[in-house]
Amino acid sequence: MKYLQLIFNRFSFFAIFMICLSAGASASTPWQTWPSVGDARLTWGPWVIYDSELRSPDGKYQAEGDNLALVIRYHRNIDSEDLIEATNDQWRHLGISSSKRTQWTNRLEEIWPDVRKGDRLIFVLDDNQGAFFQDNRQIGVLQDFEMSQSFLQIWLSPNTAYPEIRSQLIGKR
Repeated sequence: MKYLQLIFNRFSFFAIFMICLSAGASASTPWQTWPSVGDARLTWGPWVIYDSELRSPDGKYQAEGDNLALVIRYHRNIDSEDLIEATNDQWRHLGISSSKRTQWTNRLEEIWPDVRKGDRLIFVLDDNQGAFFQDNRQIGVLQDFEMSQSFLQIWLSPNTAYPEIRSQLIGKR
C-alpha cells in the first residue's frame, strides 16, 4: 500500500508541476504561438531600420480585433528617446491630441529601453490590455486601452504615414 501511495504522490506532484508549467507559459506569452499575418521592412535611404511582423491567433487581420502582436526586430541601435520622439510624431500624424500624446509618451519613458541591433520589441494587445516585451521578457503593461489601440494604429490605421508597410503587415501585399 505504501508503494502505491508513493507512486501516486510522485505522479500527483508531476501532474501538478506540468499543469502549472504549461499554464504559466501560455498565460505569459501566447503571442509566440500565433501565426503571422504579414511582415514588412522599414528602410531609410540605404539603411534598414527594422523588420516587423504582425501576428494574430488565427493568422488573419481583423480591424476590430483585440488580439494582435506586433514584433519589431531592430537593425540599428536606437535610443529610447528617439523611439519615443518618432512615436509621438506618428501619433501627431494620426491626429492624437497634444495632451494625450504627452501623457502617453511619459508612460513610454517609464517602459522603453534603448534598443540595440538585433533586439526585438514586441507589443501584444490581448484581452483589452497592451503589454511590451523586450525579446521574451515583459517590460511594461498598458492599462489604457485607447493608448494600446493608438500605438498599433501607427502601423495599422488606413491613415498611417506608411501605407505600404500597413498593406504588408495586414497581408495585402
